[in-house]
Amino acid sequence: MTYTSLEQRTAQGYLDVFPLFIPEESASVSIEEQKEFYDIMKKLYKLAYDEPQLFVPKLHEDAVPPMLFSGRSDSEQETLTNMKKFRKSVDTLICQMYLMGIGSEYTLNTRQKKILAGLGIADFTKLSPAWEWMAKKEHLERFEQPSRFAHCCFREEYLYAADIFEKAFDNTALGKLKGWMTAHGYKPFQIYNTTASDCKFSLTYANPAWSEETPRGGFEYKIKHTGISMRYEPCCREPWILGVCIPGGMKLYLEHFDEMPEHVQDFVMSRIKRCDGCRYCVQTDKTGKRPFARIAVQYADKKYNLCPYYPGYSFWWTSIDDTLADNIIGLLGFMDKFIGNKK
Repeated sequence: MTYTSLEQRTAQGYLDVFPLFIPEESASVSIEEQKEFYDIMKKLYKLAYDEPQLFVPKLHEDAVPPMLFSGRSDSEQETLTNMKKFRKSVDTLICQMYLMGIGSEYTLNTRQKKILAGLGIADFTKLSPAWEWMAKKEHLERFEQPSRFAHCCFREEYLYAADIFEKAFDNTALGKLKGWMTAHGYKPFQIYNTTASDCKFSLTYANPAWSEETPRGGFEYKIKHTGISMRYEPCCREPWILGVCIPGGMKLYLEHFDEMPEHVQDFVMSRIKRCDGCRYCVQTDKTGKRPFARIAVQYADKKYNLCPYYPGYSFWWTSIDDTLADNIIGLLGFMDKFIGNKK
């Protein structure tokens, strides 16, 4: 796809993850009022795409951003910085719109007032009833973003994220994986404040047998359930991301490496990090006596020392095919044998 500027490329992300209009029929506001607010938000994202110069002082020539978790050249870092600046300008306006909706104190600069005027909003004391209703549905914790508000997720139990991410990864392979997870008790969770992501709106399939806690989203940190997490990274070269959720890191499973089916061993070895002596696992040791956290395994008649930390940085992809679906199913099935033996 061709973009007229880097900022227009960035704005595409808002349109990519904006769901179809699915209203709450039993709400205190009418379907027509919900549609009015939906149209305002959709028009905002379309305006960001069509006229990005309204949001930032300067546009930049389009460039390809780096891949997720990859090293960055100076030019790629500059690209990433400029993309994030543009997203911040849009997200800041959304936060002010949210504050307006809940009747809290808000601040609009000249640029933001001009954007709202472009959306047909001139009198800030007369907001759409659905605007106020949606804002008051959020109940945000500190530092959280009004993601439900921003994506017009009107209906409480509807999985808007499933429509978006399953369409993005639409193929029989994902259907196979989803079918296996559903048959084994996994549940879908729509996440509005995904940890460590530039887009807080994501979809997780998790096995609730591991923990009563609701998944936090993502697949890198504080994972307490087996499953998969799908998300959109707007500042990455390949933004549609699917990763395996591995609770507690790989230590428990690598300690039982010899019990893995052969195809699961092959899969793990194709992704897992070999210990390279980086010393991350002993960085707080002042005695110099703490051993490395690496775990020795025997594979294909050779001995390997494997790192058990942060497997989420390795077990992720930008697409899925039948082979990957089978491998993920094999790994999830193996990990689920340890539900009662968590460390």
